[in-house]
Amino acid sequence: MMLSLKFVVALLTLAAISTASVASAQTAMSARTQIKLFTPFHQGSLSVGVAATDQGSGSCFARSVASAARPDAWRCSMGNAVLDPCFANVMGDGKTLACARDPWSANVTLLTLTAPLPEAKPDTEPIPNAVPWALELANGRHCTLFTGATAPVAGMRINYGCTDGATAADLQPSSTGERRRRHRANVAPIGCAL
Repeated sequence: MMLSLKFVVALLTLAAISTASVASAQTAMSARTQIKLFTPFHQGSLSVGVAATDQGSGSCFARSVASAARPDAWRCSMGNAVLDPCFANVMGDGKTLACARDPWSANVTLLTLTAPLPEAKPDTEPIPNAVPWALELANGRHCTLFTGATAPVAGMRINYGCTDGATAADLQPSSTGERRRRHRANVAPIGCAL
C-alpha cells in the first residue's frame, strides 16, 4: 500500500509539473510580437526624447538595408563611416536626416546632405514581409540587423548581433506568414522595430 501511495504522489507531482510546463509554453507561444515604428522626427523637429549627440555632413547612396520597409530610410556616409538607417525629415528640412545605431537609444547623428537623395524607387518591402531592423528578445537582449557581409553558420546567414555578443540567424517566414527565427538561445522576439 505504501509503495502505491508513493507512486500515486510521484505521478501527481509529474502531472503537475508537466501541466505547468505546457501552460508556460502556451503562454509564451500566444504572446504576439509587437512591431514598433522608430520615429526620430515629429512635425519637422526631433521627437521628444530624441537628442542629437553628433552631427556632420555627407550623402546617401542607397535605400536603407537595415530598414528596407521604410521609404524614408536611407544608407548614407559621413566621412568614412556608413550610417544605416538614416531617416529623412519628411515634414521639415529635407536636407537633414537622423541616423540611429538602434531604436532603444535616444541618441541620433544628424546628417546634413551635401547632395540630393538618390532617385526614390517604389520597391520597398511591405512591412509585414520586411526583416526587422532590430529585435527585443523575451530574455531582454537587444539585437540589430547586420547590414554588411557576414559569414554563414550551419548554412544560415548571421543576421543579427545582440548586446551580449550573441547572434541570431536566418529570420524566415513560416507557412502561416508569421516570422520565425533561429537563435542559439532559442528565445522568441517580443518586439521589433522598423
